[in-house]
Amino acid sequence: MENEKESKSGVPKGLPIASAILLALGLIAIPIVNNVSEEQLARNVIIAAIPFILIFASIIVAFMSLVWFASSRLSGNISEKVYRPIEYILIGGIVVGIFFMFQPWFFPLFKNGFFLLLASTIGYILWSHVRPKEEAAVETGTVPAAESES
Repeated sequence: MENEKESKSGVPKGLPIASAILLALGLIAIPIVNNVSEEQLARNVIIAAIPFILIFASIIVAFMSLVWFASSRLSGNISEKVYRPIEYILIGGIVVGIFFMFQPWFFPLFKNGFFLLLASTIGYILWSHVRPKEEAAVETGTVPAAESES
């Protein structure tokens, strides 16, 4: 019972802390890299990439925290009737975004298609970590086997 409460408690404290530390290091590295001579940057290209890598890693870890938080809060609390339409809307957004990006007739759709594809993909990644209520009940064994098979 104690472990069950811990797993529902949310994001491990280390993830947001790591994200904040990586972001701070990336922001601190920007002026340091800007003071490095052009000659040194030409010889050691990785030095110029350090701020980008740190900030990008910070964004990835922050997104992991968001996925963990959403999964721990929403899994088993969303009905199948709500879950499936949202999933289909996100998949549709991915398909429409790809179509908008590859259509040759109207260029402004390219930009909108990119953002639609980006938002739908991020949303789908997050939503795919949430389990609907019925699936969560069957997995935890709270629904009798006879009901889950029908």
